[in-house]
Amino acid sequence: MYTFVTSFSEEGYNTYAKEMLQTVADKWNPKYFKLHAYYHDFDIHASNPILSDSITYHDLCSLEEMKQYREKMKKHDGTEGGTMPYNWRLDAVKWCHKVYALTDRAFKMMEENKNPEEPQWLVWLDADTVTTKRLDKSAVDKWLPNKASLVHLGRKDVDYSETSFMGFNLQYHDACSILADLRGCYTIGETISYREWHDGFIFERLLNIYKAHGMIVNNLSENCKGLTAFMQSPLSEYFIHYKGNLKNKKNTLAQDVKLPRYRQLADIIRHYKPKTLTEVGTWNGGRAIEMALAAFEYTDRFTYFGFDLFEEATALTDDIEMNSKKHHTIELIKTRLNQFKEKMKEKNKEFIFKLYKGDSKITLKKNKLARNVDFAFIDGGHSYETVKADYLNLKKVPILVFDDFFSKDEFGQQPTEKNMGVNKLIKEIKAYAKIVLPSNDKVLGGGRTHIAFVANSKKVEKLPDEITRMPIVVTPKDSRPKDEIFVNIKENKKLIKDFNWLKHGRIHNETALIVSGGSSTDFELLKKKAREPNTKIFCVKHSYPKLLEHGISPFICSILDPRPITGTSTHGVVRKDLFKKINKDTIFLVASMTDPSVTKYLIKKGANIKGWSAYSEALRDKTVTDKLKIAKDTGIEEGETLVSGGTCAAMRTISIAHILGFRNFELFGFDCSVPEVTEEMKKEKTSGKPKYFKVETNGEYFWTTGELLAMAQDCEKLFDDKNMDMSLKVHGTDTLVSEVWKNSLKAKEKYYYEMIDNAA
Repeated sequence: MYTFVTSFSEEGYNTYAKEMLQTVADKWNPKYFKLHAYYHDFDIHASNPILSDSITYHDLCSLEEMKQYREKMKKHDGTEGGTMPYNWRLDAVKWCHKVYALTDRAFKMMEENKNPEEPQWLVWLDADTVTTKRLDKSAVDKWLPNKASLVHLGRKDVDYSETSFMGFNLQYHDACSILADLRGCYTIGETISYREWHDGFIFERLLNIYKAHGMIVNNLSENCKGLTAFMQSPLSEYFIHYKGNLKNKKNTLAQDVKLPRYRQLADIIRHYKPKTLTEVGTWNGGRAIEMALAAFEYTDRFTYFGFDLFEEATALTDDIEMNSKKHHTIELIKTRLNQFKEKMKEKNKEFIFKLYKGDSKITLKKNKLARNVDFAFIDGGHSYETVKADYLNLKKVPILVFDDFFSKDEFGQQPTEKNMGVNKLIKEIKAYAKIVLPSNDKVLGGGRTHIAFVANSKKVEKLPDEITRMPIVVTPKDSRPKDEIFVNIKENKKLIKDFNWLKHGRIHNETALIVSGGSSTDFELLKKKAREPNTKIFCVKHSYPKLLEHGISPFICSILDPRPITGTSTHGVVRKDLFKKINKDTIFLVASMTDPSVTKYLIKKGANIKGWSAYSEALRDKTVTDKLKIAKDTGIEEGETLVSGGTCAAMRTISIAHILGFRNFELFGFDCSVPEVTEEMKKEKTSGKPKYFKVETNGEYFWTTGELLAMAQDCEKLFDDKNMDMSLKVHGTDTLVSEVWKNSLKAKEKYYYEMIDNAA
């Protein structure tokens, strides 16, 4: 007998749990499997519950201990009592139901256990999971081996397991103990002492401790890529886990992926104006719609053929083809494309489509019509064998575009040879023209990914320069030698007493006004903002004297530059002059790598100083390649908070404020460009190259420098980072950063936090 447990609210019951319970009733043999379903904050018996010998219901709200916990933690509900937009990672209330249901069942099983020598498995299963075929006891026996104390779904790319499925063998003391410790974390309120407050994060910390003490653990998803460990495990043969937003059946499609190289794809379509197109790798249908929308700019009739494994995909095919995305049923994608078809009909546009399910090596060969098109986009399986087969089937198409051509990133990293199917094919095929388009799109684990253009007809005209030109990418380097930086760190550790204060930050509803050194800063607006309640001004050294001139006393001034105080800064100012006047109310945050001459000068001036340590490539142990490790003899203490986030002090200041608990940010003076460049300035050189140069973005041109452009790149990453839990506003117009901001994801977000994976 295997005992399972789950929990749900009234909304959860109506949205997804009812379907889960129905499939349990239909496909579980009560002789082997029993589900204990804990409901909370409603009476399930008034909701026509699913009745089965496999299901027993329990009212979770009968647990006084849980009710006391919820009352104590009611403010920590992901909004801090309504003072900030919802952040599921900081919801100490929502995730407690899982813990109390799981541990309640575990403790009762421990009390009732009459034969402690026999394996006694308790399994957690999320209520947004449906059983797709009759559950086989022999399969469950393999998932939950008797020798293991615990079974879980580990993830390589996330620092905690997917907790939708967890197995505990109560025969073993350590399995019982970890459950008791998990319950204890909640009962005593320890949850909010962690960086994240959900059960997955807390469970993983306990798991690591127990593993270190010898717990035998079975990881069902050792080779998991991305977030979907459940569907990359053997569980996927019997279950579908409607993870995160997918639990709402009105929104079962994975979110569309918006990346710059797909804008290139749309531009190619607009240029060549195909009227018929084949895509290998339809996935969620989003790319089909994007390509059709580009086509409808020049035609009223567009035909699309889409090929995909759809629901026939398995964990095995994902492994072979290097796929980490969730799969969808062909019927679901048909529904989405039919909805799009109807919308286009309203605009007098005709969208014709046909979908083919199965291995593209076979299905493409069978469908002559889909091979006789104007344009093909190949983004299906990524193994060399599959990519080559797709190409051979489509080689008579005049224009081919391949996704996922990989190159090295700024750290020299790229995907393994196994993933280089497109690279290998592009290298060996002969065509009238082939070109890999420039891209800065990052690959998880290291590297960049591009689209590759292939013309199979000499009638195909050359790609225009505006599509193929290479973007300027700045690869920052430390301004001082590594050994010198190490000396600076050790000296500053002696000069500055407090380096641990960053660890005490807690999330709050105050706003951080971050002021960089750009000329666009509106000081009158800044003054007005500073008078508002719950605001703090952070600045960098170049903006500090300007703020004082305008009667503004910043809360914090951060310093990062490892160069001596006597030298001239990148803004052409002697560094010493930046600190002529010191306001005692300002806290000077001096990075440990800062030149000690700066620290000593500030101490002499009587400044209020605290220390912090910035991450730098100079600190990294280059002999370790599979993880980040700080080199010995750096002066950095083990466990010390290292602040990352960008190439300059202004970007690191945002990170510092975030660590201190700020989630609302307004940026001033982040220009990343200079308003005008004189003829004399044009003659200035840096490392033998012009210091100032002109760049274009979205049709607008700006003068900038290498350092300012690096800052613009940092801003672009921040503005497009869906995972960064912050609200953001950028002040200033007619600057490079204002143009970057205008077209960013964050500028268009309704809320500051947006993720596909919105559940642990």
